[in-house]
Amino acid sequence: MGYDIVTIGGMLCEIMRKELDKPLDAAADFTGPYPSGDTPIMLNAAARLGARTAMIGVVGNDGFGRCITNRLEENGVDCSMVRIHPDAATGVAFVCYYSDGSRNFLYHVHHAAPGMMSPEDVDLEKLKGTRWMHITGFTMSIGKGSAEAVYKIIRELTPDTGISFDPNIRAEALGVEKIKELCRPVIERASLIFPSRSEAKMLTGASTDDGGCRLWAAQGKLVVLKNGEAGSRIYDGDRVVDVPSFPVDEIDPTGAGDTFCGAFLTALCEGKKIEECGRFANAAGAMSVRKKGPMEGAPSRKELEEFLRSH
Repeated sequence: MGYDIVTIGGMLCEIMRKELDKPLDAAADFTGPYPSGDTPIMLNAAARLGARTAMIGVVGNDGFGRCITNRLEENGVDCSMVRIHPDAATGVAFVCYYSDGSRNFLYHVHHAAPGMMSPEDVDLEKLKGTRWMHITGFTMSIGKGSAEAVYKIIRELTPDTGISFDPNIRAEALGVEKIKELCRPVIERASLIFPSRSEAKMLTGASTDDGGCRLWAAQGKLVVLKNGEAGSRIYDGDRVVDVPSFPVDEIDPTGAGDTFCGAFLTALCEGKKIEECGRFANAAGAMSVRKKGPMEGAPSRKELEEFLRSH
């Protein structure tokens, strides 16, 4: 029996400021390490909710690498396709938060273990029978080897495996045209796209996100627009469904969108209706922000079902 969800990407530890408004160019206290990385966060959430999952990635032979793999394995993720690099350090993200809700990240990934990924890290034989392969723009932007590994997947993976794509990439880091070219092959192959605000507009050239999402939907793709505190909007053919959010007290927003993707894919694998998938995912994303650390708030299946019943 194959996996429900497999993903590939940068496996990181996150080190964050303890207090608000402490920029990264001055001395102040940090807390961590917390296991992180956009695709590991997504997969951790899916595994906690009951999906059969596996991770493809590279970590260093160090404490941070064990911090990530231990957490994923504790929650049921198969890490047999995670390579331990003997000479590279595990990726790290430093983050500070500000009173206005903004964040600033400093990544050490390109020349660390995540940047050592290559097409050889993808074992297509092990991926047979996988229902969903989840890919992000951040994974592709880490380095040439990561992008080539993704292209190998979309080129050689059999059509019975669906591709879900979360752009999750900063235009200011690479430039819009380079991002479009980088993501184009994946978008063409994807049957499910999870854009955040401004990404559908950027990647399609449409005048609005709504217009961009409708263009993708007209191509036969299921499109799920992540709208943060406004919830989510699902484009399924000619049908557009708005799914409201759940109000919660926010402690740490990092990883909420990735948790949303993991929950949505899990619900989809279980055959839930599209509206139910949206509500399931909105709830998981909301619950994830109630603790400090990008994986710490990801709910168990029991916790999520109790939350839904109470709302």
